[in-house]
Amino acid sequence: MSDENQLIETAYVEHMSDHFRRASEELLYAYQRNKEAARHHQSGAFKAALHHAKLSKHHSFNAHEHLKEALGIAERIDAVRPAPGQLHTPFVPSGVQ
Repeated sequence: MSDENQLIETAYVEHMSDHFRRASEELLYAYQRNKEAARHHQSGAFKAALHHAKLSKHHSFNAHEHLKEALGIAERIDAVRPAPGQLHTPFVPSGVQ
């Protein structure tokens, strides 16, 4: 693999990692908002529960979008990598080392 391709792939991987990190943060926020919604619901504060449920949904949607982006980047990386059968390896007859 050429140095240019290696640099491009490294940039893709860093960008993909950023999307995974942001998705995990969004999922944590969604979880926290959902817990808060459950607490409000149990105490009878239904308007507050609805508000936190909407925030949870928003954070879950953001996480989904980040994961879609990460998947798209992974597919682009796979598209430019040669398949294992396409790699050119020199022919070495059996018994010769």
